[in-house]
Amino acid sequence: MSNVDFTRPEYKLFVLQWALVRTVCKGDDSVKSYLPILEESNKERKRKRNSDYQDRAVFYPITGHTRNGMIGMAFKKDPLVEIDERLAYLKEDADGAGSSLYQLAQSSLESVLEVGRHGLYVDYNNESKQVYFFQYKAEDIINWRMQRINGRNRLTLVVLRETVEEQDGFGFKDAIQYRVLAIEEGKFICRVYRKPAGNSVYQIDVEYIPDRGGSGAWEEIPFTFIGAQNNDHTIDEAPLLGLAKINLGHYRNSADYEDSVFFCGQVQPYISGLKDEWRDWLEKKGILVGSRSPILLPEQGSCGYIQAQPNMLAKEAMDSKRDYMVGLGAQLVSADSKVKTVIQSVGELSAQTSVLSICCANVSEGLTKGLKWCAEYAGAEPDKCAFEINRDLVNHIADSTMIREIVSAWQSSAIRQSDLVRNLQKFDIINPADEVDDVIDELNNQQPTMIGER
Repeated sequence: MSNVDFTRPEYKLFVLQWALVRTVCKGDDSVKSYLPILEESNKERKRKRNSDYQDRAVFYPITGHTRNGMIGMAFKKDPLVEIDERLAYLKEDADGAGSSLYQLAQSSLESVLEVGRHGLYVDYNNESKQVYFFQYKAEDIINWRMQRINGRNRLTLVVLRETVEEQDGFGFKDAIQYRVLAIEEGKFICRVYRKPAGNSVYQIDVEYIPDRGGSGAWEEIPFTFIGAQNNDHTIDEAPLLGLAKINLGHYRNSADYEDSVFFCGQVQPYISGLKDEWRDWLEKKGILVGSRSPILLPEQGSCGYIQAQPNMLAKEAMDSKRDYMVGLGAQLVSADSKVKTVIQSVGELSAQTSVLSICCANVSEGLTKGLKWCAEYAGAEPDKCAFEINRDLVNHIADSTMIREIVSAWQSSAIRQSDLVRNLQKFDIINPADEVDDVIDELNNQQPTMIGER
């Protein structure tokens, strides 16, 4: 199969968008490539002017800060993890490289927020007898195929691009290989394609059929897509794409504005009323500009300074885009000095975090599915595995009056004891990770307290 590096048409449509959002979120020098090129007749002058134009531009990392703020909101509470004891090592090392399950969830959510797509693959290591997660960015999932089998659409092919290091003396060089996950004759098979030395065609380097925990070959591919809308094979729109485009437009306006500030800040001296003899004499002697260097001029001669009028259009465009970015969600990481009621604050945050909540749910579902595959590899019980990122993204503030009302409602049998516990968990008065039944048992079985005992 010589065309293992084939990429799907829809992949090609989105890959430029992904690059844009990732660059804007990263906010390093690579964002300069999105600035326009200023034209000059002289090549050296053109190079210098564009270099100065790029260096003066100020990039505001609003998109990256918004992404970080969203991740912080999602992980302000630890995710809830249920896992079989035989897979407990995944909590500390989920990918075989030392990344915890917590960090795996963070990086997955980060990628979904940026480009709306991520991939998780579960594989078993025969040497260590352990199962691990492998995550793939959207850019590395280059090909896939869905096929209707027994009335269901099933994933029958995934091609993943991987970068591996090859030794080169004391150094190394990067090499590209492709991992092909396929269903053939009802069984899952994995192949790795690499280019042999001196060959330009990819060939099979490794081929194996993973065993499903002693029950034979897999009938499905243990790979799942994670999207911004749902976890199917279709490519979802990047949640931060709109904000990234406005952020980039703001950066371009900043480049024009800073260039205008530099240009308008440079004054140009002039002298008028000179005859040819006087002009030649001044050119020969030279002119010093300053308070202690008087300029000799003929009768009716004059000197002065010309300065360009400031252009505020670029600044106005920057302010307009800043306000628009705030409307798109950048206020998650900006302070608002306006006084708001609790209802207003909760309503605004609920609207802002709706996309984040969906992304958290999709990442949780993808990791839960992956943990169940891990359990099947290890011969454990899949039903005992679950992973859930906190989706209660609004900060609940409970005062003493509210707590008294909740407890009073329980005492008057208006709410159940389980509802009492859940409400107190919502306000972090009781640990949200504790099981409701365990809390109730502990409350019912606790020893009586002797009031006034010394």
